[in-house]
Amino acid sequence: MIKGEKMKILVVTHDSNFSGGANRSLYTVLTKLKNEYKVEIDVLLPKKDGQLNKKLDEANIPWFSHKYFGVISGIRNDGKDVLRFGKVYVGYFIEHYLSIMLKNKLKDKNYDLVYTNTRLPIIGAKIAQHLNIPHVCHVREFGTVKPLWGFWTHQKMYELSDRIILISHALQRKFEEHVLSDKLVTIHNGIDSPLGLHKKEKSNKTFELLLTGRLVPDKGHKDAILAMELLKSKGYRDIRLHIVGSSPVRTHIGWYEEEIKKMVKDKDLRNEIIFHGEVEDMVALRSEMDCELMCAICETFGRVTVEGMRSGLLMIGSNTGGTPEIISDKETGFLYNQGDYTDLASKIEDVYLDRELMKLISQKGYQYSQINYTPDKNVEEIYKVFSSLFRGGSRS
Repeated sequence: MIKGEKMKILVVTHDSNFSGGANRSLYTVLTKLKNEYKVEIDVLLPKKDGQLNKKLDEANIPWFSHKYFGVISGIRNDGKDVLRFGKVYVGYFIEHYLSIMLKNKLKDKNYDLVYTNTRLPIIGAKIAQHLNIPHVCHVREFGTVKPLWGFWTHQKMYELSDRIILISHALQRKFEEHVLSDKLVTIHNGIDSPLGLHKKEKSNKTFELLLTGRLVPDKGHKDAILAMELLKSKGYRDIRLHIVGSSPVRTHIGWYEEEIKKMVKDKDLRNEIIFHGEVEDMVALRSEMDCELMCAICETFGRVTVEGMRSGLLMIGSNTGGTPEIISDKETGFLYNQGDYTDLASKIEDVYLDRELMKLISQKGYQYSQINYTPDKNVEEIYKVFSSLFRGGSRS
């Protein structure tokens, strides 16, 4: 299939929000598919009101809503597991039933394939099965340490998908522990953060660190807090850490935000660590920073890593997950041993004491980020996946 040839797809989202990286990445993909590849798109959303709904309206991308929910859970052992087991296992059959209802409404739409964003919902795979058309699942998350997959296992996803797109090689290796690799394809995210940003001279004299991400245990905030405590004990009083992000809704882990804020208070770091919550203009905030941290336990890819590089910041990231695919240690940034706050503090101290080194490495990271992980390359590769299925004659 060549660029410009008509293709019609049904896109299934995992929620109607726009704050997380998954839907932000999806929005970039959909706008380019529509405008540059002339793909006809209908989007299925689980709610009739949401930020993503409004963004789709702005882009003139048709959407409709039908209540459904994800059939897996990443939260465990919080006293609500009985309810969660019920939702996950019963929800599987509910979504199967809903997919039959939607099949009757969608059978005359003549879709070429169904494209599900994230691994949370199964309804897209079921709709594709009923319509006898290909299904592509775009997996953007590892899942937590002890996720509750229910019936929507790696193997079941493999059986009900014609292709599974993974956003990092690390994630693909994880899938290869459970399924064959013939349907798997790694496509790094395309980040739509501005290109051509140049680091300006800061107005403040302190050394500013940034840590961006949802306030959830997986993001590794405690590494950064403990590193700040160690640096303060060594006499560094002009280093500040800015934490950006908030607790995600509907996850029942608000306790984590309370815990890390109490940790900051108990360690007498309230002057050194600032919580910003959600920030609209990250470009402006990053312009006041020296260095950005990526402390996630196992980040699947890392939008903020690329965004930090494109802002001219030195990136220090954990040596796990997809982060080493973006940061080459001592070349485009620094890697530290995740969970080892002393190693993180050492890396911060190194660049604090050697600003020329910091400038050199950040410039290399900046240059690398300008030509890699672009939306154009990302969408081109996704479109090739769609086209290969279209050419295969799978359309009913």
